[in-house]
Amino acid sequence: MITTIIFVLVTFILLIIPHELGHFLLAKSFGMQVDRFSFGMGPKLIGFKRGETEYTLSLIPVGGFVKIRGMQSDERNLPGGFYQKPLRNRILVLLSGSAMNYLVAIILFSVVFMIGFHAYNMEEAVINEVKVGSPAALVSLLAGDKILAINGEEIEGWEGVSVAIKENIENDLKLTIQREGRVFDVQIKPAFDPQLDKMAIGVTITPSSTFVRYNFVDSLLKGSERVFSLTGAIFSALGGMVIGRVPAQFTGPVGIAQFIGESAKMGMVPLLSLIAFLSVNLGLFNLFPIPALDGGRLLFLLIEGVRGKPLDLKKEELVHYIGFIILFSLLFLVTYQDILRWVGR
Repeated sequence: MITTIIFVLVTFILLIIPHELGHFLLAKSFGMQVDRFSFGMGPKLIGFKRGETEYTLSLIPVGGFVKIRGMQSDERNLPGGFYQKPLRNRILVLLSGSAMNYLVAIILFSVVFMIGFHAYNMEEAVINEVKVGSPAALVSLLAGDKILAINGEEIEGWEGVSVAIKENIENDLKLTIQREGRVFDVQIKPAFDPQLDKMAIGVTITPSSTFVRYNFVDSLLKGSERVFSLTGAIFSALGGMVIGRVPAQFTGPVGIAQFIGESAKMGMVPLLSLIAFLSVNLGLFNLFPIPALDGGRLLFLLIEGVRGKPLDLKKEELVHYIGFIILFSLLFLVTYQDILRWVGR
């Protein structure tokens, strides 16, 4: 339990601190005054002040913030304030948090590729086990046999076997088998498997695996490739949710903590991969044009760029405040559902 808590805290630190540090460092480099740097949300627990900035640890460790002077309506004209700087600089400051999340994800995925892991070949249908009395047993199939083709069509992995069986439930199948360098055909008829509640031939397929590890340069390239392919996959999943093809599933801090604990038990590679995955999600989510998020503030800056002058800051503050309330309400709801699932286990 204590180990899980430590891993959860380390994960949240790797997600939150770099994001806020991105905002902080770029704001300072552009001459903006940063009044507060907080890890966590809500009431301040402890803190100290160094220079012009107060560094604090707050009660709720599921977020953080950087308070840049001049972002509130009553501070708009203060020297060193956010709105006293060029529009380009303000946009870059808002983008920098997500950029840091992406950088962390690339680093973590690169470390995973340097450590090495077992890569599974899903394109080969190698039989792992044959059930006694099954259709496969009746035609003398053995563990280790490789299914090359069904009814003359080349098979790509276990998915291809499943599709072929579904398409030929009532018909015999001609399986082309490779066994110790010998290739031969067998005729087999699927039968109903009460345990699986479907037609089957009575075999389990295990993908072959090889241990892969990359050098430093290749790991960086692979890590970057993984991050951007993951970004594309997230957009595809969101599109599927919008059109109803993919069920909408959301996980809050409690559910994420469970995933972290389970990944930590599996080893360093699964844990680092999960943290990198969460970092990409956090960076991308923050860029969505939702009030109270960086993306919502970016939207107002883009409107300012088109209009040639900023919108009324008090009205913008109200929009962000409403967005903040909605986001925290959703966070509370998702957390409540996570707890119910956890208790119901």
